[in-house]
Amino acid sequence: MDILAQAHALSDEIVKWRRDLHKVPEIGMILPKTFEYVKGKLEEFNIEYTTYENHSGISAVLGKKEGKIIAIRADMDALAIKEETNLEFKSENDNMHACGHDGHTAILLGVAKILKENEEKLNGKVKLVFQPSEEIGPGGALAMIEDGVLENPKVDAMLALHVDSKLDEYKNGDILVRYGSMSAAEDPINIKIIGKGGHASTPNFCIDPISVATLLINNIQYILTREVNQTIPTVISFGSIQGGRNSNNIIPDIVEIKGTVRNSDNEIRKFVLQRIEEIVAGLTKIMRADFELDFYGGCPAVINDNNMVDMLLKSSRKILGEDHVHILSDYNMGAEDAGFFFEKIPGCYFRLYNPAAFEDGVVYPAHNSKYMMDDSVLYRGAAVMLQAALDYLEG
Repeated sequence: MDILAQAHALSDEIVKWRRDLHKVPEIGMILPKTFEYVKGKLEEFNIEYTTYENHSGISAVLGKKEGKIIAIRADMDALAIKEETNLEFKSENDNMHACGHDGHTAILLGVAKILKENEEKLNGKVKLVFQPSEEIGPGGALAMIEDGVLENPKVDAMLALHVDSKLDEYKNGDILVRYGSMSAAEDPINIKIIGKGGHASTPNFCIDPISVATLLINNIQYILTREVNQTIPTVISFGSIQGGRNSNNIIPDIVEIKGTVRNSDNEIRKFVLQRIEEIVAGLTKIMRADFELDFYGGCPAVINDNNMVDMLLKSSRKILGEDHVHILSDYNMGAEDAGFFFEKIPGCYFRLYNPAAFEDGVVYPAHNSKYMMDDSVLYRGAAVMLQAALDYLEG
């Protein structure tokens, strides 16, 4: 099989599928139009598939011979962003594919079509995983795992990718991968401080939640500088403090704080969350306040398996050449719920470099209303997925 040639021959179709999906961006676990589009294509390719009761995830298994089983995953959801491009295929609703998941889905459809045409040659099985709700925690990956997507047949390893628009010295269509942490763990911080409100002139009769909030924020930040290894990136940021009714002389009953923790190491993640709990519990007790705390909606870091990275590098170089495959060294503090899959099975998550400038000449980042991608190189992502999957089954 000349994988790159087959993928390149399918490029126009992959681009069309991506642009069709770009018009109908949907968010969350239920993606009706996206779901129907993907189902329709799988039926067109004569591929049997499995759907799920509580979400729009779809899976399919290809391969007639017994052997190892590798999964290839694509996320399908969009963002609640009003698109500001002038593309002919721009969003037809108030959401936007501003993170490239339309491209991911189109790539996996390309993989599906080529695998089906070569199914007799597979020395094992490939499970395709079309996942909803990567953007909204706790995410579609966890839901699909709970629904058994890694079982029946049991998956041995996984591949996943993301398009990349961060400007660098790479060429569009290049492959970027990293040993170890590929993206950070992410945990929302939701704190409610429950005090006792009253008149600002008599704070002695009150339990001031604003004062408690300042103590909590300052002391939680000490975790970064005094309690974790300084060579392993960890970020704690607070984005919202709300309390009171815009008054000068009323101490409120309640203050709510929202923030996020990002960790590139899952063990440090556990430690930081434990320390936040201890600090919140201890300081509110000292200050005679009560509290509510949760980290709902988080996801673990995406930690690449070294052997899977070795294989991905070899497979990519085999079809693209040495100059188009790069090993990253920088940490990425963005989050990605593929980490739930990679906690269960070894995996490799990599990036396809494909930035494109907006009409003003600026390359806007993902999650921006003017985000663009070069979809002419999506076929290269499909080719690498295919080659790596075949090499894994042969290995």
